[in-house]
This record gives sequence, C-alpha cells and structure tokens, in this order.
Amino acid sequence: MKGNKKILVIAALLLLISVSFTTYAIYRTSFSGTGTVKAAAWSVKLKKGATEVQNLNFDYSDITWTTLTGYNNTIAPGSQGTITFTVDASGSEVDVLVGATVDQTNLPTGFTVTNVSDPATISYASGEGNMTATVTLTVAWAGTDEDTTEKDESDLAKKGQNITIPVTVTAKQSLVNHAS
Repeated sequence: MKGNKKILVIAALLLLISVSFTTYAIYRTSFSGTGTVKAAAWSVKLKKGATEVQNLNFDYSDITWTTLTGYNNTIAPGSQGTITFTVDASGSEVDVLVGATVDQTNLPTGFTVTNVSDPATISYASGEGNMTATVTLTVAWAGTDEDTTEKDESDLAKKGQNITIPVTVTAKQSLVNHAS
C-alpha cells in the first residue's frame, strides 16, 4: 500500500499541475496596419521678365543702367545698373526661402554687386503666380577721377573683354514648423 500511496500522491500532483496550467490564461490581441501621408509638391522656376529660364545668364541688355559710361553696348568704369529676376514657386506646397549670393573671390577687380536681395520667404499660397519673389542685383564698375595708377591699369586690362559676374540664386524649403 505504501507504493500505491506514492503513486496516488504523484498522480494527484500531476493532476493539480495540469489543471493549474490549463486554468490560467493570458489574453492577447495584436493589430497591424499601415499609415500613409502625402509628400508636398516642389516646383521652383527662375524667370527673366516673363520668360522661364534654366540658367541665371544675363547680358548688357538685361541690365537697367542708371549710369552708363560706355557706348555701343559696352560699359566702362563708372557704369552702374540693376538686374531683376523672379523666382516662381507656384505649385509648391511648402514655404520657400530665396536668396542670392555673389562669388566675391571671382568678381573682377573694381566691380561690386550690392543690394543682393536678402533671403526672402515665399509663403505658401495656392494658385498660379501667388508664390513669387524678386531678386534684384545692383552691378557697378567703380571709377573716379581719383583712381590709382594700379586701378587704371586693371581697368585698361579689361578693354574689349567679356566680364563675368558670378551670381547664384538659391531656393530651398523653409523648415519652419507650421503645425497647429
């Protein structure tokens, strides 16, 4: 009987263990899915007058001369004028920052480009032509009666040459948070 008691005790323990495992449960539920968001549109065009251009190229006829000391479509020391470009971001769905810079290290001696437009923000607006900014540059070739001999020689070295004015206009997305 002693042996049967041991078997009976072991059987009872096994029964209790199996019952305890089956009577306890952990409830679980999981869900999965996907979310979608749409990327904003980006469209920026550079215009010279009403004409869209691919490159920021300009020449004598594109500049409005306030002081012109040359003849036959030429300039000389003392000439000054402005050139205006338009950046059109119509169709973009973000605010756009526009700025212009001049490569001062490659600007010819005696030339200045001033009134380079400060960075402008084009705020989002729907509709064609509602997102534009104007970039205005004032180009001047310094020259006075008091110029030094060195300046005169530098100016004379440019005669008959095309003078390059290195300008870069940049348009980039504004990272200002507009979440409400």
